Amino acid sequence: MSYPTGSSGSGRLPSPSLRPWAGLPWIWAVPVIALLIAGWLGLRTIADRGPLITISFPNAEGIELGRNEAARTTIRYKNVELGRVVSLGLSDDQSHVVVTAEMRSEAEPLLRADTKFWVVRPRLEFSGISGLSTLVSGAYIGILPGGGARGARDFTGLQNPPPAQGLVGGTSYTLTTERQPFLSDTAPVYYHGVKVGEVTEQTLSDKDGSVAIRIFIYEPHNVLIRPGSQFWTSAGFEASLGSQGLQIETESLQTLLSGAIVFDTPPAAMAEAESPAGSQFTLYRDRKSAADSGDPVRVFYRVSFPGPLHGLAIGTPVELRGIPIGRVSALRLEYDASSDEIRVPATLEIAPHRIATESEAAIPRDDQKAATEATNRLFERLIAKGMRARLAPDNLLIGSRVVDLEFLENAEPAQLGQGEPYPELPTAPSTGLDDIARSASTFLDQLASLPLGELIGGMRDMVKHADAVVGSPELKRSVKQLDRTLADAGQFARDIRTQATPLLAKLNSAADQLGSTLALLGNDPRSSTDLARTMSELKDAARSVRVLAD
Repeated sequence: MSYPTGSSGSGRLPSPSLRPWAGLPWIWAVPVIALLIAGWLGLRTIADRGPLITISFPNAEGIELGRNEAARTTIRYKNVELGRVVSLGLSDDQSHVVVTAEMRSEAEPLLRADTKFWVVRPRLEFSGISGLSTLVSGAYIGILPGGGARGARDFTGLQNPPPAQGLVGGTSYTLTTERQPFLSDTAPVYYHGVKVGEVTEQTLSDKDGSVAIRIFIYEPHNVLIRPGSQFWTSAGFEASLGSQGLQIETESLQTLLSGAIVFDTPPAAMAEAESPAGSQFTLYRDRKSAADSGDPVRVFYRVSFPGPLHGLAIGTPVELRGIPIGRVSALRLEYDASSDEIRVPATLEIAPHRIATESEAAIPRDDQKAATEATNRLFERLIAKGMRARLAPDNLLIGSRVVDLEFLENAEPAQLGQGEPYPELPTAPSTGLDDIARSASTFLDQLASLPLGELIGGMRDMVKHADAVVGSPELKRSVKQLDRTLADAGQFARDIRTQATPLLAKLNSAADQLGSTLALLGNDPRSSTDLARTMSELKDAARSVRVLAD
């Protein structure tokens, strides 16, 4: 092997030639770009990473903490993922579970002091089935942003989904009642049969024991809530037996199972301004109580009815000319020492605005004292014209009564009594059941005075005589003889019918011949004279035959 030698032939290697560097090869750009992308992704991940929050739940049902991130339970708002569960453990006292979740940065504005979290999973409720989509995608944690201070990190999860408040527009109101009605946690609110809201919360007051019920009315139905709106509960089934017979009202199956709140706004109340959020209303037990609440003032009177008060109870209607104007609000037993008797006075609660009055006698609507005085003056005039309070039957089947303010003819003079605590109305004897009882008593007295023994004995004798006559041999022979006579009469009638036909034919022929003869004789005057003589002789002959027949 030979090696190249230098130009001088000395056998040394040639010296390398040096040139300036022209730059790195393009292949070095690949790792640089990859490094830049990795750095950008890292910065993006750090920028997107939001805060860590903790949520306390009663249990971990539906929450998954998988081995990889994709298997972990997500946190969603309007079906947009805002975070994932990163850890799951028990609280220090082991009373609940604590879920730690990593949120995205865009979720920061939603994390407020009153933000609510709950587990979305399939649920069977009175209103239907919800959360069916989670059967495929799996359960997730829902979020409902609040309106409190921002920056909250610790939250208490809800066991059940929150009401629609916050998910849709609307307004919240508070209803108060003395007793807890039959209502589920999310009972519906109806207006004219249409669902316009729902119950959001029910709390018991520690001060007076009343129940406060918060409701949420959806937009645009919240404009129906006015200061004059009336609310009442509906159990889905109502039955009443009154003067109009048996009345049954039914609602939907949901109302029957969960209860409901119904409200109405009278036309006059629609002229008022809309009620602001948080307004309080009274929740009544039924429609009738709510309707009675529309009267601005109430005036009370006392009345003492003579005789027994069977069928009179608290709530008994008070009617004027058949129109309800109030009710019985109280009944009590009182001992009158002056007469040594027990009386049962009733307190009547009158709604005076149900009686239309003229402008000069108008009853104030916002002044209880002035309304009471005006109503007393009105009743004094009516009493002077014969108005009296008396008990009248309402339903004979169940024995209920009404207090009837009726105008009586030729009524004895009376006036409005100035008693305590309320004025006393004059009364009149009861009608209806008492009259029937008195009539029945009179009838029984008259019936008892009759000689029933003698009457019954006489009737027995008559029956015996009639039986003897019917069974006597003479009557039997008479019946047989009558039967034979009727048979002979029938045979005679048949014979007459048989012989009458040829006789009628001969009479018709004789009549024709007589007609012809009369026609011939009519033309001859002498024949007429002879005919008259002949007819006279025929009459004499007929008379002789009749005498002979007799």
